[in-house]
Amino acid sequence: MTDTASDVTAVCRDGELTSTVVSAVAEAKGVDPLELEPLYSYVDPDALNRLFRPSDRSTSIEFRFQFADCVVEISGDREVTVTPPAAADESRSAVVSHAE
Repeated sequence: MTDTASDVTAVCRDGELTSTVVSAVAEAKGVDPLELEPLYSYVDPDALNRLFRPSDRSTSIEFRFQFADCVVEISGDREVTVTPPAAADESRSAVVSHAE
């Protein structure tokens, strides 16, 4: 994905990736994280944390989904890029890709 001026990028070094996702989406939308719908309405948070465990960093995996009208993309190195509603596709979708 090519970053635009309105994209928000954050890297989760340690801990739960889901916290980084929620914080980045809130920043992209300019709201408090508590104002967002629950993440579990869009994706299974436990599965997301397991898929991107800090000990299993793989640059070949990428996950993209819709959350709070934003497009969230996560790469294997635990980098989260959020495209806010103005630039995001309106449909809810989830895509997982893994290059070997």
